[in-house]
Amino acid sequence: MAKNKRQRKWMLLFRKEEGQAVYLYERLQKHDLKRRLKDGWRIWY
Repeated sequence: MAKNKRQRKWMLLFRKEEGQAVYLYERLQKHDLKRRLKDGWRIWY
C-alpha cells in the first residue's frame, strides 16, 4: 500500500510571470508538489 502513496499524479499549476499567466501540467509526487508550491506555483482547480 505504501507504493500507491508515492505514485505521481497529474497536476495543473499556474502562476503570474511578468503580467502573464503561466500554466504547467505535469505528473508530480507529493514532495515535488510541495517544492513547486514554495516556489510560487498554485494549483488550478
